[in-house]
This record gives sequence, C-alpha cells and structure tokens, in this order.
Amino acid sequence: MNEILTEKSDSLPKISIGIVVYNGIEHIRNALESVIRQPYKNLELIVVDGGSADGTQDALKEYAERIYALVSERDQGIYDAMNKVCSLATGDWLLFLGCDDVLLDKLGEVAAMLKRPDTVYYGDVIKRSSGKIYGGRFSKYRLMRYNICHQSLFYPKSVYTRYSYNLEYRWLADYAYNLKLIGDKVPFVHMGVVVSIYNDKGGSAPGDADLSRDQLRLIREAFGDTYALIEVLCRLRDKVANLVSRMLRRLLPHSYWKYCQTLWRRLTGQG
Repeated sequence: MNEILTEKSDSLPKISIGIVVYNGIEHIRNALESVIRQPYKNLELIVVDGGSADGTQDALKEYAERIYALVSERDQGIYDAMNKVCSLATGDWLLFLGCDDVLLDKLGEVAAMLKRPDTVYYGDVIKRSSGKIYGGRFSKYRLMRYNICHQSLFYPKSVYTRYSYNLEYRWLADYAYNLKLIGDKVPFVHMGVVVSIYNDKGGSAPGDADLSRDQLRLIREAFGDTYALIEVLCRLRDKVANLVSRMLRRLLPHSYWKYCQTLWRRLTGQG
C-alpha cells in the first residue's frame, strides 16, 4: 500500500477517496487525476475494480504508486465494491466517486467543516448532462423522495466501519444506507460546497425495482408512520399528475405543453 500524496498535516482530517470501477477505461483516468491533483494533502485513494477486461486494469497499474489500496477481482456489483472500500479505508472521513465522476478542488474547504466525528456531512454536485447544481439542504420530506448524491457525502469512520450497503438493492443501496443512518439518529449536516461533477446518466438513473418494493418500509423505519403516509399520498398525486399530463399532451399545442411541463417541474422541485 502506498500513500497517495506527501506533505501531510496531522492537524487536518484524513480523507479517504474510494473509486469503484468496472470496464471504465473511457473515464477512469480523469477520475484518478482529479484525486491525485488535489491541493489537499492528507488523503488516500482506494480503488476497487470488478475485474475489468477493457484495459481499465492496465490504466490502474499506471497509477499504482499513487493508490493506497488497489483491489481487482470479480464482485457482486457496485455496492459490494463499495463495501470493500469501507473495509480498506483508514481515513477519518470517506467519500465515494464513480469511475466517471470528477472530484473538484474543494477538499480543503470541506475539511475545515468536518468537525463532529459522529456526523455525516454532505455538499452539492454538478450534473454532467446539464451543468446544473444538484444539492442543497435535504429536509425529511426531500430525503424521503430523493437521494443525496454519494459523490458529495463524507461519511465519518464511526459510520463507514459499522454499516454496510445492502447488496439486495442493485442501483440504490446508497439511498437505503442513508435512510438506515437517519433511522439510527445519525446527524446529517449540509455544507454549501460543490464537491464533484457527477455522471447523472449512470447505472442508478433507471431506478431500482427491489428498493421500490421496500421503500415504504424503509421510510417508516427512518421517519415514522406519518412520513410513510405522506409518501403514499405523494405517489397517488404523481399518478394523477401523470394521467393529467398525458391528457394535456394530447389536447394542447406542443409549445404550450412544454411550458406547462416546465412549470410543473419547478413547482414540484424537479426542475
């Protein structure tokens, strides 16, 4: 195992950056470079590769001296790889990146805010597809309906060494993970910092049928019966809205339909 950067300061928190990859040759070098070039020095880079066969392993070998821990072997998917990162990390805090994400030079600013070792801190991300910022503070209602990008989440060692990702959920186990932490009264604190550029067209975009099956139970366990009921009502509202949307699309001119669609997204916080 090699230290990624020198000139560290013991007075600054050590941040582990975990990158999970499988056949990511198109983007992996950009992700690695975004970590290696960080001005912040007290960090370590951990890479778990799922046994890539597209040249990714050769690219990782080029950076071997800058990677604290490198594992390349078949796994059970993204969250199995992320669990492996958790077992290898030694930092005070842990941040995950996908192989097609880019870490921005904000770790120094973030480190100054990482004060409480029992707290999860989260920032914002830039969506690669649109260049728009996704984030802000997540209320209970918003957390119930939407996920915090794990590319902006800094988990303390007290969390990532105790909790594991549920491999039953193929694409959104990080959402279930966060709900579990909230249910266990782990504090979440928002930082007004854009942490990374996130590929919002990645694997989790289509959703997760297994998680959808259990979502109400997870919400009830995290927030209680009232919020579970609110989620049921929100789903009913969404079904009605979709029905009305299809009817309006047939009846209205295209330009007016697009205006109504944009207005609805703004009103519902989706725009």
